[in-house]
Amino acid sequence: MKKILPTLLIPALCTFPVLTQAQDGKVRLSDESKLSIKGKSNVNEFRCQAEHDLQQDSLNYFYQVSGDTVTVNGVLLALEIDQFDCGKRAINRDFRSTLKYKEYPFIEIILNELVLADPSDIIPEEALVTIRIAGVEQKYTVPLHSFSSSEEHFTVGGNKVLYMTDFGLTPPSPMFGLIKVDDELDIQFDLVIRRQP
Repeated sequence: MKKILPTLLIPALCTFPVLTQAQDGKVRLSDESKLSIKGKSNVNEFRCQAEHDLQQDSLNYFYQVSGDTVTVNGVLLALEIDQFDCGKRAINRDFRSTLKYKEYPFIEIILNELVLADPSDIIPEEALVTIRIAGVEQKYTVPLHSFSSSEEHFTVGGNKVLYMTDFGLTPPSPMFGLIKVDDELDIQFDLVIRRQP
């Protein structure tokens, strides 16, 4: 079962006034949503786009607001590594092999907390997440660079730079080492979230 990216919770929170107690609800990620991983080497840049639906089922979430912090439970995104398309077969192969997809087939992102720009209107400015790749977990603060809402849906965008070596991975060096892939990967997302009854 594929689940939603943690930041999809953000717009749902904005439907409430100032919150001081636990809340729950249900949302669904639209097919219009996009997520990609961007990287580069000494010869070119590449972008690996998630080619499958990021989420098929509605997600039930639970959160607690205290001041400018929203503590969240139960929000997990599991991305299938072999469903990313990097544009070329060789890059797909190196990308999947580097992330050890046969042993660890998913990139997992867990939302832990949201930090609000202004607690009075519940607008998030960053998310605290746990990212699990190749069996290794790291915690990150993810800045959110765009946010908008309407009665039916919400949109949120952001990105975070990660390093393969943080997860015990070695950047690939194809063509007998002539091509050197950088350690840095930039995860970029633009999500469209629809409220569910």
